Amino acid sequence: MADPITIIGLVATIIQLVEFGTTLILRLRQASEKIGEVPAAFADISIRLPLLIDCLDRIKHDAAGLSETTKTALSPVIGSCLDQVKLLDDILVKITPRLEDSDWRIGKKTILGLGLESKVQKINATIKDNIQILTLYQSIESPLVSLQCTAVLASALPVASPIFMLDKRFADHSRAALAGIGGVGKSQVAIEYCYRYRQANPATHIFWIYASTYARFSQAYEDIGSKLGLPNWDSTKENKIDLVTRQLNNEASPWFMVIDNADDMSLFYPEKDTVGKEGSALARQLPISSGGKILITTRDSRVAERLTNRKAPIKVYPMTLVEATHLLCSKLPDDERFQAEVEELIGELGFLPLAITQAAAFMAENFLTVTEYLMLLKKTEADFKDFISHGLEDPRRDVESESSIMRTWKLSFDHIEKQKPRAAEMLYFMAVIDRQRIPKSLLRKNNEKEIEFVTALGTLQAFSLVNTQKGGEFVELHRLVQLSTQTWLELQDALDVWQRVAVLVLANRFPSASFQSREKCETLLPHVQVALANAPDVESTKLYRAQLLDAVAWYDIEVKGQWASGYTKARAALSLYEEMLQEDDDELIRSQNVLASAMSYVARSAEAEALLRQALGNSKNQNTHVMIIRNLSAVLFVARKLEGAAEFAIEAWEADDKLHGPDHELTITDMFNLANIRNLQGNHKEAGHLYQKTLAFREKDLGPDHPDTLINVDALGSNMRSEGRFEEAEAMHRKALAARTKQLGPKHTDTLISMDNLSLVLANQGRLTESIELAEEALKGFEEELGPDHPHSLTAAVGLGLRLSQAGNPTRGISLLKHACKGREQVFGLLHRDTLDGIRDLAWQYHMLKRFDDAEPIYKRLIPAQEGFYGPEHWKTLSSYNEFGNVLRSLGKFVEAEYVERKVISIREKTMGMEDESYRSNVYALGLDLAGQERLPEAEELLRAVLEWYAQNWEDYSASDGLVTIRQISIFAHLKDVLERQGKPSEVGALNERFPEVPGYGFALSDYGKD
Repeated sequence: MADPITIIGLVATIIQLVEFGTTLILRLRQASEKIGEVPAAFADISIRLPLLIDCLDRIKHDAAGLSETTKTALSPVIGSCLDQVKLLDDILVKITPRLEDSDWRIGKKTILGLGLESKVQKINATIKDNIQILTLYQSIESPLVSLQCTAVLASALPVASPIFMLDKRFADHSRAALAGIGGVGKSQVAIEYCYRYRQANPATHIFWIYASTYARFSQAYEDIGSKLGLPNWDSTKENKIDLVTRQLNNEASPWFMVIDNADDMSLFYPEKDTVGKEGSALARQLPISSGGKILITTRDSRVAERLTNRKAPIKVYPMTLVEATHLLCSKLPDDERFQAEVEELIGELGFLPLAITQAAAFMAENFLTVTEYLMLLKKTEADFKDFISHGLEDPRRDVESESSIMRTWKLSFDHIEKQKPRAAEMLYFMAVIDRQRIPKSLLRKNNEKEIEFVTALGTLQAFSLVNTQKGGEFVELHRLVQLSTQTWLELQDALDVWQRVAVLVLANRFPSASFQSREKCETLLPHVQVALANAPDVESTKLYRAQLLDAVAWYDIEVKGQWASGYTKARAALSLYEEMLQEDDDELIRSQNVLASAMSYVARSAEAEALLRQALGNSKNQNTHVMIIRNLSAVLFVARKLEGAAEFAIEAWEADDKLHGPDHELTITDMFNLANIRNLQGNHKEAGHLYQKTLAFREKDLGPDHPDTLINVDALGSNMRSEGRFEEAEAMHRKALAARTKQLGPKHTDTLISMDNLSLVLANQGRLTESIELAEEALKGFEEELGPDHPHSLTAAVGLGLRLSQAGNPTRGISLLKHACKGREQVFGLLHRDTLDGIRDLAWQYHMLKRFDDAEPIYKRLIPAQEGFYGPEHWKTLSSYNEFGNVLRSLGKFVEAEYVERKVISIREKTMGMEDESYRSNVYALGLDLAGQERLPEAEELLRAVLEWYAQNWEDYSASDGLVTIRQISIFAHLKDVLERQGKPSEVGALNERFPEVPGYGFALSDYGKD
């Protein structure tokens, strides 16, 4: 098969490679913006790709002059690059977050990226080798890349592309402009272009105008006039700027003028034109001649556009890796030029020529290696600020130009403050929040005019201080810009002012927590974290810090299910409120409500209840009082103190009915909460009646597809399932699922809850295949949207695990149950209903699989926890005791089993009486334990007593068709076995005559415990 390079040609392959590479750079930037730190190998690739594209672009321009031998030699190298870039593209598609991705999905893709890092390292190494080959080729063929080139050409190396674009622009126009952020090398591009232009046009006059101030502009024009030898120059009283302008307009000889640092719009286009005086419209003083050309350098692209008759300026961007490496290495000792840390340092300095030159000068002056300088730079953010503020003289720069990045950008800050104070406010605000993915909406003031906002943000874009895509919703600040702005604010004693502003703005903008507001909350969270971390500890910010902490805490609790994190924030918020407010203040009481909600979910229900009762005693506002009662009911419901929960739910219902009326939303919410409590109490009939009432109201008042209505539909379906009305329950769950899928999408949490509920009712109907398919889909959705450790995910894992075991796949079923138990214990703690129920489900699965050795330690841990949480007399605790006794008997541990059964018998006798069947069941089990220890007379006595009890209550405990049950057969058989082992054949015969209804059934000792 022919080589692909041969088929499509060298240039076509390079074009394809450049397109692929450009796309990949965008993907890498997108991934970095979304997830922050990317794996090291990906970061290396993002540095090397621009270098590869630069190398290929140069070869493409020279392709026409390449010999066939050279093309043949380069083809396999370029073909290898194409293969590697395609491989990388496939990987990036898998790991790059999309706009609609949830935080969990983003995190999952990040983890996948870590897993693929070794592959990327191999790609990285191959691309690095290819770059070295291509660079070596270019160093031989091109003087631009040769290490032996002149100092002027070396300094011009980073600007080859802008120079090429200037040639194209000046071919058709007399003016062109270079625009870019301060320190990016605009003046160096202009210097290099002057050298080249003069070389190509030896008769041309070259004029350099430093235009930072009117005085500097005027002085430069006077120098021009003097050198041109204009008549009566020294004695004339005319405006010398006008004289020079007229002379150049009429000059027959060609000339080339550079207007450097034309950053101040007001110098060139003042609001009031005062020509001839300081502050006049300098734009009018720029000469126009068929033989003259003007090059403008500016930080403000708006100035560039106006001075070039609305032609877009040529953007000067930060260097590529190869350009930055050449610049830095040209200033380093030979033995340090090839250190791995060189690339890292360049990345830290943002590929900015001024920052790189500044760093190199500092290292030389202080005898530091690259490694040492990098360590100092990374020590703290404050150290970084010091280094970028430190200026060392650069002979290539104007004597009045600033020689440090921070001081260079200070000039931009000064211009912005003067021209557009609103833009300066935006910049200062962005300096104290996270620098990435800043929503434009966060930068807007309330009721701000659109024109004011657009022009302010446009000013920052014009100065290249912020990046934003056209039509995009987010803004990004360069790291060095942010640090420099912070340093500038520190010098003005204004940093803490803006840090306070950030807390205030975010406290007012962070939305109320709900699934509907989740995307906005997630967008603001990184900015909240930065603002809270840096907020000054002063009285004026405490209230806003508390408000913001409470808002984020409620989001953690209500939406993300991160209750431990929510608890920490809520406690911090309440602590701040307590410093400022009286105990009866509504704001403080609302904060107590948030903290109590968090406490109830982190196994601190007793503290939550106590806190709310304290708030109840302090509240004076009637609505606040009812809110506390409602929350008390919810806390008790979570703790499964259902009687107390019901009492408070009824109290809240009655109060809201009186305050707002029977049809008010809060009244209906109270009724719905009571229905949930009754359903869990087993009072399904009353719960169903309440669910029907609340559903009728919500359908009428809110509409059939409102989220609250659909919650009600799902709850009614679960109630019907509890009553065994499976077909009706299925219909309700399908209704909720269809509406939520259409309204919210298939991956929304509410949709997944309906899906899981439907799966459960299908399992109740024995439709396991359908049930498992839905359960799998629900679990996958929960894990992708919320993470594997979210309570919804863990509940879905338990349900799927049980159904898989039921369907004959116990291995995966147990794996899911173990994961859920571990996750619930981490989220809730051991002493929580969901944790304990999950552990019991896991123990029971081992029990059913006869894996008694695995079940035993789980029950030993479970039962003390149940006693502590439910109490020793609770039915769940006693059920676990029964199961544990069976496990011990099956392991032949009859003495331990006897201890368990005697404890349960004592409790049942006290709470249920000796006539309860469960009591008799435990007596029967005790008889088996005694028989297992060869204490046959004692066993006989107990088994006879149990059998006689069943004989007296035969009809009550027989099967529905009047036949005896397996339990009765089992007792009879065990008693016969005990009699036979004692050598009592006559008593065995008498037993058969006494119970002729029971068929013969033989049990061996090894069968004990398998009833």
